Amino acid sequence: MKQPALEAIPSGEYSPAAVAQNDPHLYADVTDLFLLVDPLSYLDDVLTSLEPDAAAAAYEQLVTGEWDGNL
Repeated sequence: MKQPALEAIPSGEYSPAAVAQNDPHLYADVTDLFLLVDPLSYLDDVLTSLEPDAAAAAYEQLVTGEWDGNL
């Protein structure tokens, strides 16, 4: 039986799909961990940050789940 090709992004790092394919237990652990994150618990850190713009951008990405590649 032929093994399916492993998915990887050009940098050589694994994509989330590749991690899920190659190490489903790790993927499940990480997914479970992120489901436990309560965005409101980080709000005080954002509001008191020494770099409020960066903190607000990171918080927005955490809340929306959208990663733009920049922080």
